[in-house]
Amino acid sequence: EPEQLRAIMQAALDFPSKDHISPYTYHYLFGLLAATGLRVSEALALQRDDLVDDGLIIRKGKFDKQRLLPLQPSTRRALETYLAIRAELGAEGDNLFVRVRGRAPDRSRVCAVFIRLARMLGFRGPIGTPGVRVHDLRHTFAVRSLESCPCNREAISHHMVSLSAYLGHADIANTYWYLEATPVLLREIAAAGEQLFLGDAV
Repeated sequence: EPEQLRAIMQAALDFPSKDHISPYTYHYLFGLLAATGLRVSEALALQRDDLVDDGLIIRKGKFDKQRLLPLQPSTRRALETYLAIRAELGAEGDNLFVRVRGRAPDRSRVCAVFIRLARMLGFRGPIGTPGVRVHDLRHTFAVRSLESCPCNREAISHHMVSLSAYLGHADIANTYWYLEATPVLLREIAAAGEQLFLGDAV
């Protein structure tokens, strides 16, 4: 939920850390994941030079596929704000998202921080119980993208192809399953997605 994400992002700014940059790193990293549906590994592999005029260059996608990710103006402004904070705090390194000594946090650390914040805010139960995870930001992005699509077969067909490319899926079949998790979409949308999945849609 958007309210939960905002709460987690805000809590990240107050996250206890031995360095000054980490709270901002987690705040803006979680925001980017939610705004773009990037995989955590893709976001952590980003370099500062990957932010270009046309968007973000994803050099280390799944199966080593590269792609250009267009950004909304608000997302670009957020990244530019983070880079300005980095410079002000003297955080070095070529990675876009860094901790102390200019290195990106590893994936397990990012996931652990997200879960710790979610648990602190009451969005997860005790240790060992299921709950919101950082990967859910990618899932939520995909579902909301589909929910915003016009309810006609041709629009859904084109949207599915575009969403598959945006998410960096090797096969559109990997995008199709998001339809099953989207109750807002009507039967016609699911049917359109199925036709595309089977290769029958134009």
